Amino acid sequence: MAEPVLSTILLVEDTPSDAALIRRGFEKTKVLNPIVWTKNGQEALGYLSGLGQYGDRTKYPLPALILLDLDLPEMTGFELLQWKRMQPYIRRIPVVILTIDSATSAVNAAYDLGANSYLVKPGNPDEIMRIVKIIQEYWLGLNESPKLVLRATPDAK
Repeated sequence: MAEPVLSTILLVEDTPSDAALIRRGFEKTKVLNPIVWTKNGQEALGYLSGLGQYGDRTKYPLPALILLDLDLPEMTGFELLQWKRMQPYIRRIPVVILTIDSATSAVNAAYDLGANSYLVKPGNPDEIMRIVKIIQEYWLGLNESPKLVLRATPDAK
């Protein structure tokens, strides 16, 4: 019997230590889903669009979940959310904001732009493990994900 294909998680995080902590959290909680780490909003846009090095959707499949920091270089998380919302083939991919900003204005703006959840990064590694476990249980376990196409192609005329 073939092994089930595990859905990819896209982690958009500019701070290497935070990305390592989140990835380690997934490893320690035995989440086997592949995690693709992009370091800024522009790189995440390239991944989601299938541009450049990300053109092979077999090698770089659309993610089942996006974990998004908001304070990113080159393109903020807010700008990426706004762009994603306008893309018919990917706008339904769930986005969990994972950031340090707990300001009401940031929370509201993220939800207004289509975020599905907003979590404030804790400073404690044990709390990261707890958050990762909850993300895994809900978003990768219980949640019914939208069906996505591998490649956005123009409609045939």
